[in-house]
Amino acid sequence: MDSYTTSALAFFALAMTIISAWVKRSAWIWGGFLIFAFALGYFAKLIEPIAMAPIGGLLILHSLLKGDIKGLARFILVLLTIAVSLGLTLHKLPGFNNWLIVEKAQLTENATPFSLYLNFDKPFIGIFVLVLGFPLLQNLQEFRKMLKVAIPLILCGIAIMIVTSLYSGLIAWAPKFPKISWFFALENLIFVSIIEEAFWRGFVQKECFRLFGDKGFLAGAGAIFLTAALFAALHYFWVASIPFLGLVFIAGIIYGTIYQYTRSLEASILCHWAFNLTHFICFTYPVLQTAL
Repeated sequence: MDSYTTSALAFFALAMTIISAWVKRSAWIWGGFLIFAFALGYFAKLIEPIAMAPIGGLLILHSLLKGDIKGLARFILVLLTIAVSLGLTLHKLPGFNNWLIVEKAQLTENATPFSLYLNFDKPFIGIFVLVLGFPLLQNLQEFRKMLKVAIPLILCGIAIMIVTSLYSGLIAWAPKFPKISWFFALENLIFVSIIEEAFWRGFVQKECFRLFGDKGFLAGAGAIFLTAALFAALHYFWVASIPFLGLVFIAGIIYGTIYQYTRSLEASILCHWAFNLTHFICFTYPVLQTAL
């Protein structure tokens, strides 16, 4: 197989690792896909042996946190997990060679150019949250029940983000459907929305809620606010713009509120993905050149 085919199969195996959390959460299944992804990724030069250190470290940390560890020990383990996860998110840890798909494309006039990667490092911030037992919807009946509650919240949240984004001057109305739209939709669902929500809402917000007492309105509000603040602060490394970071903070509040209210990770994933897709197809993507 050539390098292109091997790389594509490696990411397919990684995607199947993620999806298997909903189909049948068995270590034999997700572990098998993951080993297959590692082997193909190694031959495609997407991953080097040293990369197993942070990946293995995250697996151990999440496994430990599944137990009934409390107090200072849990706080330290959570901080270590966040630190390793942020290192992977910011592509600061060695051993990964992410796959460049689109380089400095300008989708519409006055839009800032953007590059699109398939990242082999970032998915691990959410994979172990999903496969090690985080509560997920089990069947279509539960999914339909979630949609009845979540859809009005999602539509309201997207409307708030669109209006706020337009008012900020960061984007403008720019409908389009470029050739990469289908690829963007699939990649953004599996490797961005699912992974980011698994980490930020399924891990960070859940741990913050536990830190604030694990019950009540104030604990929920505090967890949402703190997680959204951290979520926005991280985006400083991509766009050092106060209006942009403010919008990311608002997005974090909306995603966090939907998750906290529905107690369904799928609801916040759907909101995150729907907004990203709406932004990509209907408005300036990523932002106007004049806004930065």
